[in-house]
Amino acid sequence: MSTTASSSPPRPTPLPGRARDTRDRALTAARDLILEVGATRTTMVEVSRRSGVGRTTLYRHWPDINTLLVDLLTRELTGVIARVDPGLPGTAPLDADGLAHLLCTLADEVRTDPLLHALRLHESHLLTEYLLHRLGTSQRRLIDALHSLLAHTIAADPRLAGRDVDATASMLYIAVQGAVLSAPLADPPLDPDTWRAELHRLIRGYLLP
Repeated sequence: MSTTASSSPPRPTPLPGRARDTRDRALTAARDLILEVGATRTTMVEVSRRSGVGRTTLYRHWPDINTLLVDLLTRELTGVIARVDPGLPGTAPLDADGLAHLLCTLADEVRTDPLLHALRLHESHLLTEYLLHRLGTSQRRLIDALHSLLAHTIAADPRLAGRDVDATASMLYIAVQGAVLSAPLADPPLDPDTWRAELHRLIRGYLLP
């Protein structure tokens, strides 16, 4: 399956305010439950009870808990980008060094995000299914954002002239995702600061061989 920006599905139509609020309440309740009791013990019944959203309404938005968790992960990853720089991709770096720094910052935010950290440590099978066995909305959005960042940076940095945007975006996504998912296996010897420094070296070396 292609991971280029051109294969991305259209963005969903924004929900009306009330429906959006209902979904946000349910997703926030699910997030809290996962952090407290784990994903395998987070059920639609518990989400309904915690959020105050009726079960009938809950099932109108999601047919099952797995679908709800996919939307939760999408919201979480989208939020990471907004935390790092709400202006992306319009505020893209103007050279390869700035891009490497930004990608390391994004990777570090994902690595330390409480929900993703909990899933990686205790519910790795769910995260593996979500990230490695499918190409869902959040992955496509991340690849789209990376594609836009690269297009800006390649146009501005003559050292990157001739780089294929699609191929470079896909390869960087795979490399950074692998580094984030495998981070616990490398500590030690890679403490968080060393992990980030080595990831920066890897990204910069790929961009500027």
